[in-house]
Amino acid sequence: MYADLPLRRLDEVQGEIAGCRLVFSCLPHGEAMSVLPDLENDVVIDLSGDFRLDDAATYERWYGTEHSAVDAIEDWTYGLPELFRDDIAESDRIANPGCYPTAAALAVVPLVSSDAVEGVVVVDAVSGTSGAGRVPKPNLHFAHVAENFSAYRIAHHQHTPEIEYAVNLATEREVQVSFTAHLAPMVRGIHATVSAKLRDGVAAQEVHAVIEDAYAAEDFVTVVPSPPSTKQVCGSNMAALHVVVDERVGRVIVVSVIDNLVKGAAGQAVQNANIALGLDETLGLPTEGLYP
Repeated sequence: MYADLPLRRLDEVQGEIAGCRLVFSCLPHGEAMSVLPDLENDVVIDLSGDFRLDDAATYERWYGTEHSAVDAIEDWTYGLPELFRDDIAESDRIANPGCYPTAAALAVVPLVSSDAVEGVVVVDAVSGTSGAGRVPKPNLHFAHVAENFSAYRIAHHQHTPEIEYAVNLATEREVQVSFTAHLAPMVRGIHATVSAKLRDGVAAQEVHAVIEDAYAAEDFVTVVPSPPSTKQVCGSNMAALHVVVDERVGRVIVVSVIDNLVKGAAGQAVQNANIALGLDETLGLPTEGLYP
């Protein structure tokens, strides 16, 4: 279908880009900030991390590079639709969230906003290899990934401040997150296990009600009765959540799964575009996973 579409350099298509109402940018971190502030299109959606955080110093500390478009940061809206739909509808510059933060924030925000939990939130999350992009890397070779499982960027993953930012922005509270990312021998998917200490007096049924009520009207988030697998959402724009209260230790555990390439990236970008353009939010987005 796309065999006749040539790949062209950015400087060769500036005029054509200027004539578009909507632009999706998939430039790498560090590159988007040098290009996007100059665009004058009606709506721009950025899939890099360059405009997700509202503080340049935080970006520079976690991404390890200088932010060259500090004055443009305030123009961007963090684009997780289920949490910031109204802001997205009024925005023309939308920073598409990362895959890990999407899965984590959807699980954490209802718990924090309802005062059901306290203390540091722990997020242990697993990604498929497609989350690392297309650049060849030794640790992503088949011989390394197959039959293997490993943690990476422990205590300094760049999605840590983004998870905190999304939760704090949505709840107007300061929450710290301990985030550990893992690489699994699968192509696509995010599986996040989120846990937090329950506040004294909060009952298990209250926690379940908090999560279910938060997403009862959402098209792309479902609360399921048993722990979901990444296969259930593969190829769809869905997030599946499952809640368990461990009364013995007084903690709540939420399992959250998404497809890192759809709800964690391109699908969510389309969802954001639909909102920004005033279209049906579900337009063009699948809700059924591909199985087997």
